[in-house]
Amino acid sequence: MIGKSKLRRVLVVLFFVLNLRAVSAQEMNLRAVYNALSGVMAPIWVAQDAGLFTKHGVNVDLKYLAATTAVQGMLGGGEEIGLVGNQGIDAKLEGADLIYVASGLPVFVFQIYGRPETKTLADLKGKVVAVTQPAASTDYAMRIVLKRNGLEPDKDVRILYAQDINGVLTSVSAGNAAAGIMSAPTSIRAKAAGLRAIVDVTALKVPFLFTAMLSSAKVIREKNEAVTRFLRGYIESLAVIRKDKETTMRSMGKFLKTTDQAVLESVYDDYKDVFPITPLMTAAEVKAVLDVAKSPKAKQMKPEEFFDNSIVQKIQASGFIEQVNKH
Repeated sequence: MIGKSKLRRVLVVLFFVLNLRAVSAQEMNLRAVYNALSGVMAPIWVAQDAGLFTKHGVNVDLKYLAATTAVQGMLGGGEEIGLVGNQGIDAKLEGADLIYVASGLPVFVFQIYGRPETKTLADLKGKVVAVTQPAASTDYAMRIVLKRNGLEPDKDVRILYAQDINGVLTSVSAGNAAAGIMSAPTSIRAKAAGLRAIVDVTALKVPFLFTAMLSSAKVIREKNEAVTRFLRGYIESLAVIRKDKETTMRSMGKFLKTTDQAVLESVYDDYKDVFPITPLMTAAEVKAVLDVAKSPKAKQMKPEEFFDNSIVQKIQASGFIEQVNKH
């Protein structure tokens, strides 16, 4: 017969083992968000749809939330990690404890399409160009490209805010703007409408935090292993996008709710070569946002205060990134 003291010790050990398993299971869950219905979100879609998060031992509850709402969700603790745009920088400038942990796209992915008579950017002097909304990535991209080509936005060229990409296309097609900034699949419709590509903004490789993986210091501290596993799944999805067109297009079709192969092909072609292999954040992409931010704190803070590369660096040092990118 087992003694009472021994039985007590066995029960205590059993309690701790079961409790540890329960805590471990809880820690390996993450609530994640994405903030756009665009090919730019393909890495998080592929990772979820192709089972890569599960493969690396983390259960991910993934949902769509519009940009500002996604960041607010992380601030409130309802969401724990997300592939978002530069909104995390604005939130941190206001004192939020948010931090980027991996790069998504460190450059703009756009094209500028113009009316048939518009052949070069120089032809836009004294004209109107269309973007989506003030301080949106389309606005920043257009202003940067115009400046690089000797045209002063709001002076040499007037900026029209058309609300969304469809509005941009409508404005140019109707003649209310001489050119507009777009991306796939809208670019297919632009070509069909007789508009011509003036500048491939993507090819210019303009540094900018277009998308990146945002979390909070609290989540990174308390669920470090889950975040590490999540980022392994994310990094493997970047490799899948480059190597497996069929899987990528299937996932994109599911989240974009389309089976139109021409649309999916154009979106895939727009993005497949611009996602990073090793998604380390750079000071350049953050600085580009700080340079145009309206907060006075933007000039006082260093780009490095907005990101933490330690988890991606740890994954890189393990040889994992090299392994998943082998042909």
